[in-house]
Amino acid sequence: MSDPSTLGSLDLAAIVEPFSQLGDGLAIAIVDVDGHPLATSASDWAEAGRERVDVPIVAADGPLGTVILSGSLGSSSATTATAAAIAAAIGQAVSGRSVAQRIGAVDAATIEAELAHGRRLQRSFVSLVPPDVPGYDLATQYEAAREVGGDFFDLFRQRRRGRPLSLVIADVTGKGIAAALLMAFSRPLLHAAIDHARGPAEALERTNEVLVRERHSTLFITALVARLDVAAGRLTFANAGHEPPLLVPGDGGPVSLLLGSGPLIGAFGRLDLPEIEATMQPGDVVLLYTDGVTDARDRAGARFDEAGLLAAVERSRGGSAHDMIGEVGDSVARFAAGAEPADDITMVAVGRRRDARPRRRRVSAEASA
Repeated sequence: MSDPSTLGSLDLAAIVEPFSQLGDGLAIAIVDVDGHPLATSASDWAEAGRERVDVPIVAADGPLGTVILSGSLGSSSATTATAAAIAAAIGQAVSGRSVAQRIGAVDAATIEAELAHGRRLQRSFVSLVPPDVPGYDLATQYEAAREVGGDFFDLFRQRRRGRPLSLVIADVTGKGIAAALLMAFSRPLLHAAIDHARGPAEALERTNEVLVRERHSTLFITALVARLDVAAGRLTFANAGHEPPLLVPGDGGPVSLLLGSGPLIGAFGRLDLPEIEATMQPGDVVLLYTDGVTDARDRAGARFDEAGLLAAVERSRGGSAHDMIGEVGDSVARFAAGAEPADDITMVAVGRRRDARPRRRRVSAEASA
């Protein structure tokens, strides 16, 4: 049965208004299934002794109420036809709206369910639990701005001499479903390229070749690939248009911004990326992040920006990789509280434990303090 309250969603006053101008004693009332008036053209429409015509309002799912004409009715056939036409029009309007609402509710529920499933599936794509690397602490954080996002990261030990640790962080230029689809396509492609390439720059070059050939969208990818020689603490990375990583010395020295990058993936036929090297000493932490961190905004529209990031990093100085991720994540959350997320937020931190064997610090000339 139709919900009688649905009548209240229509502008019934506009339907009865023309009758209030007649001035000849003819009145109209629209009442619900219990006889309670919802709209009337005259206060005396229900007085005893007045002639009246009652026509039920019926929608697709059942009765909703009644249209009542009372007073000087004149020709009974014309009066009945008028009341019947009004009742039919109201019934059709309610039926159409009810169907549209049901369809909309089904569509909304279906879309919500699909997005929830997509979010769970996408979560399975990323290494939320980093691998165990003796002598190092690894920590990550991933938060999509929408149900699904375009950021991704990967951490895994390679099956080659020394079992180096590979790190990937990437950001599709966009948000939502389109970005998530490109992420889902690109992540295994990049992983395979890393397994077969001689180094990070070659892995990004191979990935770019495939995306330029196969990609059919206006979206691109910023990506950073790093390889960590676990024994030596030597980090080698290549950067395709991504935010430069931060090297935070454990001895209290200045934070280094590890510069050196090239074009983002999918935009040009070749990248020709440089490979940058830095050596992690015991106590050092390297932080990789996407621009969702620095682009986070508060309710007034101000950015968290690089200054907010560096301040949070300084507050976590001396702690583990987990401490740094926690401090930066909490700082962004406090800053952006109450505001819509500006972008996906992803962070990866690698810390070399203080009991690791020290090596002479080495940072390439392209790193700047």
